[in-house]
Amino acid sequence: MPLKKKAAEMQPTKRNYSRLSSDLKERLKQNYRLARALPEFLRRRITVEQAEEEIKKALENRTERFLELMQDRVYARPDSPYLKLLKFAGCEFSDLQAEVHRRGLEATLEKLAAEGVYLTVEEFKGKKEVRRGKESFRVSAKDFEPPAPSPGFMTQSSGTNNAPVRSIISLDRIAIQALEVAIFFSAHGLLDRSHAMYDAILPAGGGMRNLLINAKLGITTDRWFARKVPTKTYLGRCYQYWSTYLIVMMGKGYGPGFPRPEFIDTGDMGPIVRWVSKKRLQGKSCCIKTAASNAARIALAAGKLGLSLAGTKFIVGGEPFTEAKRETIHRAGAAATVHYGFSAGGSVGNGCADPLYADEVHINQHTFAVILHPKLLNNDGPPIRPLLFTTLLPTDPRLLLNVENGDYGILEERDCGCALQRAGLTRHLRHIRSYEKFTSEGMNYFYGDLFDTLEKILPAEFGGGPGDYQLLEEEDERGQTRLTLRVHPDVANLDEGVLLRRLEEELAKGSWGHEWQAKIWREAGTFRIKREVPYSSPRGKILPLHISRS
Repeated sequence: MPLKKKAAEMQPTKRNYSRLSSDLKERLKQNYRLARALPEFLRRRITVEQAEEEIKKALENRTERFLELMQDRVYARPDSPYLKLLKFAGCEFSDLQAEVHRRGLEATLEKLAAEGVYLTVEEFKGKKEVRRGKESFRVSAKDFEPPAPSPGFMTQSSGTNNAPVRSIISLDRIAIQALEVAIFFSAHGLLDRSHAMYDAILPAGGGMRNLLINAKLGITTDRWFARKVPTKTYLGRCYQYWSTYLIVMMGKGYGPGFPRPEFIDTGDMGPIVRWVSKKRLQGKSCCIKTAASNAARIALAAGKLGLSLAGTKFIVGGEPFTEAKRETIHRAGAAATVHYGFSAGGSVGNGCADPLYADEVHINQHTFAVILHPKLLNNDGPPIRPLLFTTLLPTDPRLLLNVENGDYGILEERDCGCALQRAGLTRHLRHIRSYEKFTSEGMNYFYGDLFDTLEKILPAEFGGGPGDYQLLEEEDERGQTRLTLRVHPDVANLDEGVLLRRLEEELAKGSWGHEWQAKIWREAGTFRIKREVPYSSPRGKILPLHISRS
C-alpha cells in the first residue's frame, strides 16, 4: 500500500483518538469538580420546614426569575433560537415584561405559543427545521445548555432517536429538587421508611439523583438494585463504573451512607421481594423507587413467592401509571404514588397524597411553568393538546421556553388539602400519556422508526402488505405494559416464533440504545403476537403504531 494512502486512512483514527482523549479529560475534570463539591453538599441537610419556606419564597418571585432568565439567556444572546422565535412574534423584552406583569406567566406563555413561540419535539431535537412564516433554522443541543454548569455528574441519553446527548446534572439543581422531595415524602409518610431503588447506574441519571436527594434529607438508602447500562467501548464502561463508585464512596464518607449497586436480572425480582420481607419481619415499612412496569413486576413476583408487600410504597415513573398497574400493586398489599419528569427538563411533578386519579401529580410551579399548546395536534385521532414546558431555573440542564416533550395530559387546579398544596403547589396534572413514542420498562422508542419495519420488511418476509402489521402498546390483565404485534388473520402460514425474533432484530437496529431496549423487552417478556385486524383511524388510516388510550 502506498505510504500516502496508508497515512490518509490512519488520519481518522488519529482524529478519533484526539477526540476520545479530549472527552476523557473533560469527564475527569468534571469528576474532580464534583468530588470537591460533594462534601459540602452532603453536610448541608434540608428539613421539611425549611423546604416549605423555600418553595413558598420561590413561588413569590417566579415571575421575576423567569424575566431575568429570559434577559440573560435569550435576549442577551443574538444566536438564541428562542430570540428568533420571539422576534418573529414581534416580542421585545419590554413587551414580554409588560405582558407577564399584566396577564401572568402562564397566560403570557399561552399567547406566545399561539404566535409561534414554541418548539416541537422534532424541532427541539434538531431532527426537523424550525419554520415560522418565511423564517427557518435548525437548533442543536448546545443551544440550550447553560454557559458554565456548576459541579455535578454527567449523564447521557441512550441515543435512541438521535445522537446521544450529554447533560450535567448540577448539585445546585439537585439541592432544589430535594426541597420538593422533602414535602413529597412528608405528605406520603416516607421520611422514616427503609428506602431502596431499582434503577440503572451512570450514565443514566435517575439512580444517582435519588441517592443524593435522599442524602440531602438525611435518609440512608438501604439498597440499590441496579441494571447495567450498555456501552460501546471498554473505556466508556470503566468510566461509568468508576464515576458511580466515586460518588458511592464519597457518600459513605460524608453522607448518611450510600449502598453499592447490586446488579439483578430484569426477570428476577426475587432479591427485592426478599429484602422487603426481611424488613417487614424487623417491623419496618419500605419505599422503593423504580419504573412503573418494574413495580408491577415486583408485585407479581411477591405473589408467586407467597410473600406480602404490605406496608410498601412504590414511587413510580418512566412510563404511564395506570389503574391496572395500581391494582396489581394493591393486590400484593402495597401502594404506589407517582413522580413525573423527563430527561431534557428534569423533575416536573410529584404524586398527590390525596389523589382522585392514579397518576395525579402536583406540578413544581416554583421550577416549571406548564401549559397546553393552544393548537390541537393533527394526529388523526382523539383531539390532543401537547404539553409545553418552560424552565424557571438557570441551573436546569436545558433552557426550555414552550418546548414539547411528546406528552399530553389534563391540567387543573384542585383543592386536595395535602402537604404539597399547603406548600403552594396548587396545579395538578393527570392522565399523562405520550403521543409520539411508545414507552415500556421506563424506556422510550420513537415510532417514526417503525414504518419500514412494519410496512416493508415484515410483509416482504412473512407475507401480507402495508396495513397487515401494527404494533400496539397496551396493558395485559396483570397491569404489565406489553408490545403486541397485531397481524391480520389473512396472513397465512405464519411462524409466530420466527416473526417475533425478526421484530426484535429490527427494533434493535439503529443504535446501541435500541439494542439495549430490545434486550430488556425480550427478557421481560414484553413482546407478543395477536392475530387480529389492525386498528384503523376514523379516516381509515392504519398507522404502524397504535397506543391504547383506554
